Amino acid sequence: MQNDKVDQLKHVMKAKKETEARVAAAQESGISAGLEDQYQAKITELEAALQQAQAGLEEAEGKAREANEKFVRTYAEFDNFRKRITKEKEEGLRYGNEKFVKEILPVLDGLEQALAHAETSDKKAIVAGVQLVLRQFLKVLEGFGVTPVDAVGQPFDPHHHEAMAHQESEEHDPHTVVTEYRRGYKMNDRLVRPSLVTVSKKPENG
Repeated sequence: MQNDKVDQLKHVMKAKKETEARVAAAQESGISAGLEDQYQAKITELEAALQQAQAGLEEAEGKAREANEKFVRTYAEFDNFRKRITKEKEEGLRYGNEKFVKEILPVLDGLEQALAHAETSDKKAIVAGVQLVLRQFLKVLEGFGVTPVDAVGQPFDPHHHEAMAHQESEEHDPHTVVTEYRRGYKMNDRLVRPSLVTVSKKPENG
């Protein structure tokens, strides 16, 4: 738009100069009063058009400056926003597990206490203490959406179980989990690791 205003201004200035040149040439050759009035009227018209074009150009330049200032402000705001997001992301990666650590520290305290009393306590007391710590730990995991995968007695599910062996069994239906070697866990609906299991199969002589 600003280029259009500049072109318009140049066009008006050129027309004004051409008209003034014609007037000067006509005066030298002796023109009539009527024709000179026409030329003067044309010059006046062109001067008015020139002023209008200059005003339009100044307006266009003002809008261009305003648009440029707005762009600079917007870019600065975007850059600050990007830096803030990057910082928050870095802090999230660095300290994102802080809540989990705070929740799990009491479990660590329980294990240390169990070890401290292991030499002076009887076997049943030690087992009870470890079971208490285990329940506490499972409760912490559950608070973060981590829960055990059901295995023993469940139909074999390749999405949650990993078969390590097969065992003939008359007590269980075929493809039933009969033994769990390592417990599996999932976080909300996502499997973290599968259960390692033994799966029943129909006896060959059955």
